Amino acid sequence: MTVNWMKSVIFCLLMAVSSSSAQTITGGASYYARSFEGRKTANGEKFSNYDMTCASRKLPFHTFLKITNLKNNLTTIVRVNDRGPYAKQRVVDLSEQAARIIGIYKRGVTRVKMEIIKPPSDADSLKKVMNENDIVDADGKKMVSNGYMLSIWRTRDLPHALLLINQLHELEYIQNFYVLKKMNDHRPLYHILIINIASTQEAEKLKDYWERKGFLRVKILEKA
Repeated sequence: MTVNWMKSVIFCLLMAVSSSSAQTITGGASYYARSFEGRKTANGEKFSNYDMTCASRKLPFHTFLKITNLKNNLTTIVRVNDRGPYAKQRVVDLSEQAARIIGIYKRGVTRVKMEIIKPPSDADSLKKVMNENDIVDADGKKMVSNGYMLSIWRTRDLPHALLLINQLHELEYIQNFYVLKKMNDHRPLYHILIINIASTQEAEKLKDYWERKGFLRVKILEKA
């Protein structure tokens, strides 16, 4: 009985390791040249270096990946919307925005770890009830800003926005992050926000801070 029990334990451990390795990939990462801006990706979207997307050879479109630069441990979350890379030494090509955040922009091929992560389970239901100009926290609770706001990144994809604010909550212990829904070209555009900023001077300091972290289109929004 003891032998059978040990066999069962070993089998379970092997299955766990196999499952874990199937969700994690390591290898070289590079990024798109600016000449790709506006081109059609393999899933039919228009490519933008300001988005946080990537090319993967086999992972399904709309898979979310946590990308970690193994040299400096900087991380971000990207979404698969294209195919590639086709060079053997690389496992992923990142948008410029993602490359800047993890510190590989203008540094050539860099070794990274990719982890598959699941989108928030409540994203679809939240999408149905969010109105234009609604601000919500990571749990979908509506908030009100009593000061200036800082938009640090924007996306058409609500699950992506929710994943990123959860990650930022873990990395930035002082600041809280929220999602604002706006309409743009008759389609939702979700802003990742810092709210309740007391003055324009404080807003400018925060803008400079997030630009130095690699965010390309940080924007100060007027008081609500």
